[in-house]
Amino acid sequence: MLHPVVLADLLDDEVAAAAERLGDRATGLVHDGRFVQCPLRPAGDFLRWLRLDGRRYDGEPFRIAVCGPDGAPLPAGGWPQGLAAGVHPVTDEPFACVRGTWEYYLHPSHHQERWDAHRPRLRLADLLDHLLRKAGQ
Repeated sequence: MLHPVVLADLLDDEVAAAAERLGDRATGLVHDGRFVQCPLRPAGDFLRWLRLDGRRYDGEPFRIAVCGPDGAPLPAGGWPQGLAAGVHPVTDEPFACVRGTWEYYLHPSHHQERWDAHRPRLRLADLLDHLLRKAGQ
């Protein structure tokens, strides 16, 4: 696990690269040294956030959640259509079945795949691009 200062510096670089690459699709992309948050298009009258937990990045992939305005994770029905793959069979929480997410590698059907095989080339910008496309953005 990286020292918090090193992790914050790494996330600074990853978020800057993702913001540059994704442009308007990632307006409002921020991190606090652990969580990377990207606003999703409003669903009705409230804003949702794509939250990527990077506390163990990049030794482990990001953990993904969609959160409401209060920061609490939303159930699968609150996720953008196309992003939620249902409820994860191990965590019993909504998940996005996307390579580069912690939930992907934890899923029983992906046990043969390893994060270390994708880690050198699958960076935050790539992951966000894929997640936002699945979310219709």
